[in-house]
Amino acid sequence: MMNGQNLKRKELDKIVDYLEQNRLFSGVVLLAEEGKPFYKRAIGKRTNSNPQSLDAVFEIASISKSFTAMAIMILIEEKKLKLDDKLKMFFPDLPYENIIIKNLINHTSGLPDYMEWFESPSNWDPNRIATNKDVVKFLKDEKPEVLFHVNERWEYCNTGYVLLAEIIEMVSKMGYGEFLQKRIFTPLNMFNTSTHSQFLDNEIENFSLGFIYDWQKDLYKLPNEMEEHKYVYFLDGVKGDGGIKSTVDDLLKWERSIYNNDLVSEQTKESILDPVYINGNASAEYCPSLHKSLGGYGLGWKIEDHPQYKKIILHDGYWAGYCSGLISYKDSNKAIIMLNNLDFTDKRLNKIPHLLTLTLEKILFGEKAELQEFEQLIMSNRLE
Repeated sequence: MMNGQNLKRKELDKIVDYLEQNRLFSGVVLLAEEGKPFYKRAIGKRTNSNPQSLDAVFEIASISKSFTAMAIMILIEEKKLKLDDKLKMFFPDLPYENIIIKNLINHTSGLPDYMEWFESPSNWDPNRIATNKDVVKFLKDEKPEVLFHVNERWEYCNTGYVLLAEIIEMVSKMGYGEFLQKRIFTPLNMFNTSTHSQFLDNEIENFSLGFIYDWQKDLYKLPNEMEEHKYVYFLDGVKGDGGIKSTVDDLLKWERSIYNNDLVSEQTKESILDPVYINGNASAEYCPSLHKSLGGYGLGWKIEDHPQYKKIILHDGYWAGYCSGLISYKDSNKAIIMLNNLDFTDKRLNKIPHLLTLTLEKILFGEKAELQEFEQLIMSNRLE
């Protein structure tokens, strides 16, 4: 076994060296077998003056949804909530009749995404940081139409998770961040994980700044200084759908806990990993996932059934300047965690985190490192 891991490390170094030499990645990758990391590497820069480090803290964006969903399941087990409780129970002023908690968790509510509305300066002052209360107020005042009737189809929706964070607060009588800290982060020894807000709270140690990078000019910018990414500032106070900060080591603890935490019962753990089936379809292939058209969505996790790698439980996250992925291979007991703080002005180069993940996966399962696709991306860039 050890020998196998040494060969894998060599192949992994080939890829990561290449990305480092060509300025194509900044962040930390971790690969684990049997729950133990056998490869960890940090490249690029954490801030303008600090190199990246293994203990760096990143915005994990939508991977946060898996924590929000777990918090809801904890409250359900305590009989403080039910999956089929109506949204109306908690928000009598909202015009949405048939939506239940489960719809919010698995993206079948039909609610429109709030971000678009907030991104229009005529609706929201971009110099003001919005919170969950502002999102609820928007739904109440504007009463945006649903995109489809409940359970009619599946569409990824951040709004549902903001409402879930509010429900957690109402039912637990604790702040969302406080509940997660007390009931999830602390019991799992995730000491470097928090719901810290970059622009509202004090600085945290080892925090990675998200960069927007002009590869051709070798120029780093910060998203909050750019018009099209200004939302990272004014949506910084919204929680539930994103906003958790973490490290690769803490996320490995989270990955382990999918199968063996004491937070909830066996039965609940199984229900979390059950993808929703839309309109009686027997397969779950509606959710954009790591491999083309293989994805379904459970309770806060994407679920894939892969012909070669079998059951995969994963989530990814994007926020200007950051891209993150946690991929867990249930049947072979392997995992990949990738946290990245380099976003490109050239849209094509933004395929890199996805490409990298697929490449890491191949190596994890004993195949050789392929540089070809990365080389092609650079070539097409240099030719312009």
